[in-house]
Amino acid sequence: MERNALVDLHMHSTASDGTWRSERLVENVLKAGIKLFALTDHDSTENVPAVALLAAQNGLSFVPGVEVSTLYENRTYHILGLGIKPGHEALEPMLAKNRRLMDDKDDAGIQYLASIYPERVSFEEYLAYVDDKERGGWKSLNYLVDKGLCTSHKDFFSLFIDWKEAFSQVEFPAPQQAIAAIKAAGGIPILAHPGSRSYDPDTQKILKDFNDMGVMGFECFHPDNNEEATRLCLSFCWEHGLRITGGSDCHGDFVPSRGLGHPLVRLSDLDLEGITILPPGEI
Repeated sequence: MERNALVDLHMHSTASDGTWRSERLVENVLKAGIKLFALTDHDSTENVPAVALLAAQNGLSFVPGVEVSTLYENRTYHILGLGIKPGHEALEPMLAKNRRLMDDKDDAGIQYLASIYPERVSFEEYLAYVDDKERGGWKSLNYLVDKGLCTSHKDFFSLFIDWKEAFSQVEFPAPQQAIAAIKAAGGIPILAHPGSRSYDPDTQKILKDFNDMGVMGFECFHPDNNEEATRLCLSFCWEHGLRITGGSDCHGDFVPSRGLGHPLVRLSDLDLEGITILPPGEI
């Protein structure tokens, strides 16, 4: 692959909170001129096999991936597993548990709102509600949009400001557990978007802590990373011999500001040593 080839190693499909099913995702990757990409759904590898097949058929290089939710110092951190084997026994139980945790939290959140807005929100109605995955987001969000209590993910969380069981308190696994599971599944663990506003604002601390916990690289290029965060990440990776990755975190039409290929990342910008890449034609 040419060193100036466009790369995007972070995107989502309908298997988590994106709006694109496998076929449409690959169609849009092709339109964007991206030659190497990864599918990294939140706590799910459901669409990885289908996307791998479509990538092979369309002359694209592909990295099987996932984005694992973890809890550290009462904050949720996301760890990308790049080059993992989908369905691996070391990883899938953790992903399934994370999905159950979020489902349980959504159920509790709807029950909380039903106690405040009994004339508008019904837990029984919510249980019967059929979510349209191509809307993106998640079931409780789309239900509450349809009920007129919020308009998007941007004001969804404001509904729960006074709820003592905040969404940030989901008991996801510790980062070390996710890192070990990703490695056991043949993947390379990468801390996603170190510059995220939901993380500790001390980026240097994040880099040191997660390096000590065993990540093998950082997502240096991401829409949430400002210039300073990108500089810090790159310097840290160069100093410690860590992998350098980047991606758009595209969710299809769900988050319009995150388009494929933004930020612009080329293969020459990255260090992907050890990450399993399926070349065109190989499944």
